[in-house]
Amino acid sequence: MSSRRRPIHRSTPVSRALTGALVSVLAVAAIALAVFALTPRTPPDTGPLRTTAPSIAPPASSSPSPSPTASSSSPPIAPVAAPGAQERFLAVGAQAMWRASAGDCGTVAPLLERSTDGGQTWSDVTPRYLGIGEILHVESFVGTEARIVARVGDTCETQGLRTFTQGRFWEQDAATLAAATYVDPAAASVIVTPSGRIEAPCPAPWGAQGDDGALTIVCDGVAQHWDGGSWQVVADRAVAAVWTTDGARTARTDASCAGLLVGDTCLADAPAGPAALATSADTLWLWAGDTVRALP
Repeated sequence: MSSRRRPIHRSTPVSRALTGALVSVLAVAAIALAVFALTPRTPPDTGPLRTTAPSIAPPASSSPSPSPTASSSSPPIAPVAAPGAQERFLAVGAQAMWRASAGDCGTVAPLLERSTDGGQTWSDVTPRYLGIGEILHVESFVGTEARIVARVGDTCETQGLRTFTQGRFWEQDAATLAAATYVDPAAASVIVTPSGRIEAPCPAPWGAQGDDGALTIVCDGVAQHWDGGSWQVVADRAVAAVWTTDGARTARTDASCAGLLVGDTCLADAPAGPAALATSADTLWLWAGDTVRALP
């Protein structure tokens, strides 16, 4: 058998060149590694750490700071000045309404008016020809008529007057004076009632109405009720008017209402100031500012 000879590989000039280049590269790499190993490293920065403020505020503490606690005692009640000559009276009959501003005898003239259209328009029926100087009480009777207690003449004598001509003419009437409730002009702290005289709990009460067992007044803005033996507070905050014929109702100022608060109803367009309340059947009426209105 003839034997086959394996080919003999001989290096060529090209292969010898490549081999030499590879050896050179490896040698350079080895030298670079050695240099890197011997080169000292830069120590870390030991200065203060710099931070930027977070753009989102941190969450609030789960334990809120305590808030001020309200005082257990109510603040003192600021006295409300008596209306004086600006005191108001309102009376509602079946066919006519009457209202009056008290005046001050010899100083400020009173004004008495009558309406037959539910308070939309008013006619002046002040009996000036009698020399009336001040009005202390107003009430309606027999549907179309009225009775008043007034101070009359140069001596400001207290008299009862009544009309049977819808306010055109008035006559003196002792029965009217005896049956009325009013503040005694000669002793302002005394309330005159059909049952006798009662000392008020303040020097200048107003809004007196009722009788010995059901008398109501306003003292320094506090509505009070006389039960026959002592005075009891009905409402103690800035009361302008009170009516208790069918239960205590007041017109008062309050921080929650821009005008007057009657019961729980805020009348924002009813100006704070002298006012008067009255009832007719099941309707409560308020006179405040220039307006007399029926309330729900």
